[in-house]
Amino acid sequence: MKTKEAKKDIKIGNRKKTGKVYLAGAGPGDPELLTLKTKRILGEADVIVYDSLISEEILSYAKEGCEIIYAGKRSSNHTLPQYSINELLAEKAKNNSVVLRLKGGDPYLFGRGGEEAERLFKDNIEFEVIPGISSSFAVPAYAGIPLTHRDYASTVAIVTGHEGEHKEKSTINWKGLAGADTIVILMGYKNLDSNTKNLIEAGKDKDTPCAVIQEGTTLNQKAAVGTLSTIAEEVEKKGLKSPMILIVGNVVKLRNTLNWFETRQLSGLSVIVTRGEGQSGTLSGKLKKLGAFVINLPLIKIIKEGKNIDEAKIGKAVSNIKSYDYLIFTSANAVSGFFGRFFSKGMDVRALSGIKIISVGKVSSAELLKYGIIADIVPSEPSQTGIIETLKDADIKGKKILFPQALKINRELPEFLASKGAAVENLQVYETVVPEESKEAIKEVFVSLKKTGKNIGLPENLDFKNILVTFTSYSTVENFANALKDTDKDLLKKVVSSGVKFASIGNKTAEYALGFGIKSDIISKDVNIDSLVDGIVDYYKKDNKN
Repeated sequence: MKTKEAKKDIKIGNRKKTGKVYLAGAGPGDPELLTLKTKRILGEADVIVYDSLISEEILSYAKEGCEIIYAGKRSSNHTLPQYSINELLAEKAKNNSVVLRLKGGDPYLFGRGGEEAERLFKDNIEFEVIPGISSSFAVPAYAGIPLTHRDYASTVAIVTGHEGEHKEKSTINWKGLAGADTIVILMGYKNLDSNTKNLIEAGKDKDTPCAVIQEGTTLNQKAAVGTLSTIAEEVEKKGLKSPMILIVGNVVKLRNTLNWFETRQLSGLSVIVTRGEGQSGTLSGKLKKLGAFVINLPLIKIIKEGKNIDEAKIGKAVSNIKSYDYLIFTSANAVSGFFGRFFSKGMDVRALSGIKIISVGKVSSAELLKYGIIADIVPSEPSQTGIIETLKDADIKGKKILFPQALKINRELPEFLASKGAAVENLQVYETVVPEESKEAIKEVFVSLKKTGKNIGLPENLDFKNILVTFTSYSTVENFANALKDTDKDLLKKVVSSGVKFASIGNKTAEYALGFGIKSDIISKDVNIDSLVDGIVDYYKKDNKN
C-alpha cells in the first residue's frame, strides 16, 4: 500500500490542527459483528493500525491508497511494543490523517485502548472511541452459553488470564472472583492450568462446569467442556490453542441445549467456490449461513479487452446490427461485453427493433435490464440446453443469429442452431483466464496446507475429506484442472483420490468434469445456485458427514 504524503500542520491560534484517531473495536472475529460506525470509518481512514485476529474481509473495507500497518500482539510475540504503537498513532495523526486503530473485541476491555487514548491526550490530539462487541459475551453466545440465566447466574465477572508482564505478582483477587456465578477469563491459554487451580484454591468447587472456546464466532470455532479440575486436560485432548476464552459456571450446562453455531447444517465443511471474480457472493453467502468455511478461489478472470479480442469484428457486427434476427446471451459478461461497445459507438436501443433477444436466465436478464432491454425469450432451464429446448420447434432456417460469447465456448448451442439451418455468427467479446493469485491459492490448499492467512485464511488442520470443490461452469472445471496440473502434473489425480468431494451445477457440467477424470459427488437437479446449495445440504446430512 502507498503511504500518503504528510500534510503541513495548520495553525489555529496557538494550537496546531492535527488529524483524528478513532480507537475502534472490530468485534470478536465474525466480520458480520463489525459495527456500522467502524465499517464507515474503515472506508474513510488514511491510516489503519490493526491487531492480530482482524480478518482480511474486515480490512477489505479500507479505501484505495489507505496505509495499512500491522501491529499484532499475541502472547510473548509482539510485532510492535505498546509504547511504539502509542507513538505511531500520535505521529500519523500529526500529519492531519484520519487514523483508525482497529483492535479485536472492544478497545477498552483488556484492549489497552485507555493507554493509547492517554498518549493522544498528552499531545492534544483529537480522538474518538468506537466500542466493539467483546468476545467476553459474544463467544459464549456463539457457543450456546448465556452468561446470565435466572436459574443459574445473576452475577458475571470478566478477568484477564494474562496480566501485564510489568507486574511483579498477580493483582487478581481470586477469592473475590470465585464468588461470581459466572466467570469469563480472556487470554488465558498460557495460564489455563494455573488459573483453574487459583479458582479452586480460592473456594470455587472443583466440579464447577467449564468450557473453553477457541476462535469463537469464526468458522474455526472449537470447544472443550469439562469441570474446573478437568478442563485443562480436555483442552489438551482436543488440541485447542490460542485465542481462546474460559467460561466457568453452571450456565455451561446450557450448551447442550443452546449450541446453535456449531450444529448448523454445513458446520465443519470447507467449500472451495471457484466462480469468477466478483461472482462468488451469492453462493458463498448461502454456504456461510449454513456454517461452511468458504474459500473463495475465483478461477475465472474476465478480460474484455486485449490482443485476443477482435475489436474490428465486434465493430462490424455492431454497425450491421439491423441485419440480425436474433441476439443470444448465455452470460452476464457477454451482455456487458457486447452492449458496452454497442453504446460506446453511439448506438441506442432503437437499433434493436425487430431483433429477438434471448437470455439464458435471471442473471443475464438482470444485466440486460441495466441497458433498458427486456429479453423476448428466457428458457425455463437456465442453460444452453434450455435454449435448445425452447428453439427446437422454432423455424429459424435462414435466420441470422449473433451470439456474443467468451473466447472459449461451449459449442453445443451454435452447432444446434447451425443444424437447424440458421446462420450463426459467434462473436467473442471477452475471454476468461485464471487469476495468478488463485494459482498460488491452489498451492496453498492442496500442496502445503499451511495456514498463512495471506490469501484465503485456511482453517488449521484442514482435512481433505472435509473439502468440497464447487463447479458452476465448464470454465471453472477446466481452469481448476489446468491449475492443478500446472502446479504438479500428477496433482489432479492425487486430489481426486484424496477424499476431496466435488459438486457440479447440472448434469452437463458434471459430464464435462468427468472428461478431466473428476467425478461429481453432488449434481444439482436444476442449473442454478439455489439448487446447487440444496444438493450440498442434502448430501451432507448427518449420515454423510463422516
